[in-house]
Amino acid sequence: MLQDTLIQDCRGKSIPQTHKSISMDWDEIKIWSDQVYMPYCAQPIGKGLLPNSSMHSVSVADMIVTRFKYGIPVYLDKWNQDKGHIILLTTIEGHGKHAIDSKSWQTTHVGESFIVDCSRTDDYAVHFDPQHLQLNLTIPHEVLARLVVANYGHEAPFHMWQLKTFFGGQDSSWLSLLTYLSRSIAEIPLSQLKNKAGEHLQQMIGLHIINEWSIRANIDLNHSTCITPKYIERAEQYMRENLRSSPTVEDISKAIGISIRSLSNGFKKYRQSSPAKFMRDMRLSLVREELLKAPSEQTVTEIALACGYLNLGDFARNYYKRYKELPSQTLKK
Repeated sequence: MLQDTLIQDCRGKSIPQTHKSISMDWDEIKIWSDQVYMPYCAQPIGKGLLPNSSMHSVSVADMIVTRFKYGIPVYLDKWNQDKGHIILLTTIEGHGKHAIDSKSWQTTHVGESFIVDCSRTDDYAVHFDPQHLQLNLTIPHEVLARLVVANYGHEAPFHMWQLKTFFGGQDSSWLSLLTYLSRSIAEIPLSQLKNKAGEHLQQMIGLHIINEWSIRANIDLNHSTCITPKYIERAEQYMRENLRSSPTVEDISKAIGISIRSLSNGFKKYRQSSPAKFMRDMRLSLVREELLKAPSEQTVTEIALACGYLNLGDFARNYYKRYKELPSQTLKK
């Protein structure tokens, strides 16, 4: 059973870690999790609680496989988008409660996995109970994106990557595949896990994930109608580079050489959003990032204006609606 699987080498010994594998120190755990997953915020649910964490990891090609627990109830959020990582969290003991969006949550029980592309969304959060134990995969977005192109001849639509979803279960083929992965780690020398054998395992795991993800996003990857046009990518790039100067939809359409109507129809089809809303979401992500790293002397108003906001009342309302906290509360963190 997957619950009994340890991260061992081909001799049946625990794979050596470059860090403590057991820790009650928040700083040690954060350094480890920042390196293995990506930077995020972890808070105990309860006062005066110290973690009793176990931390094991091994690389399989480009993936990092981890067996991890905090040992106490925790709430995790503020996952870093810049790392470009997809994270898949599989519950092997206890349960996790994962944010689908601002209003709905999904609980994963033993054998179920939850997947989120942290490079394409910034509102993921999870609550783990004190008995939780996870077997997790951290996968660079580009690895799965290349796998889609190699097997289907075109890119996956943007909204597939944005979908936060779950799959698996105790009698699922996915859990059998994860068990196979764990046993392969125990039988294949580490040097091979980083090369051809690891690439083979990564491809099997990746294709299964892509299949599960596309089904839940109601996408048929066998049809090339979901290819994102280059003008959408150019529009997004223009938005990123000029976000602070608050370009209009007309500015964007002129810069990339298409009509406002074509731009709007394209975003509706390929991004399920209007260009204006897409840019507002992008600006909210930018201002949150700036608030989290701002020096103590900066104010919310200064940061919002520098990110291109003109109406501070609308900014505060939209920020609270998305992140469920005031900008000033984020700044204090």
